[in-house]
Amino acid sequence: MNSKVLSLDDLRSILTRLRQDPKTRRKFPKDLWESIIRLTETHPIEEICQYLKINPSYLKNKIRKYHEPTSPEFHEISMQDSYSGIIVIELNSNCGLSARIQGPLACLSCLNSLFRR
Repeated sequence: MNSKVLSLDDLRSILTRLRQDPKTRRKFPKDLWESIIRLTETHPIEEICQYLKINPSYLKNKIRKYHEPTSPEFHEISMQDSYSGIIVIELNSNCGLSARIQGPLACLSCLNSLFRR
């Protein structure tokens, strides 16, 4: 399967074929689920579930997992002027969110309170 958007009819025929195979009857490929979830942007969930014979609660759970935020990635940035006492911290998530913290070295002590759970 590829990244092109599949129609409801395309997905229905793929699911019909997969449901007939004992190896894939109970577990569909991730890219197939991504195609189904993409359709929820243009079609009501109830319509998709009825047409594709998928339990609405199960699809909603898949959507939640698909859109679950991921942990931010920390990237080390070398200090250009180590005598300035200014640090830069950048956070990037793979869902496109990014943040930049810049300030004096002393600001590191207050970061603990920002990220405490």
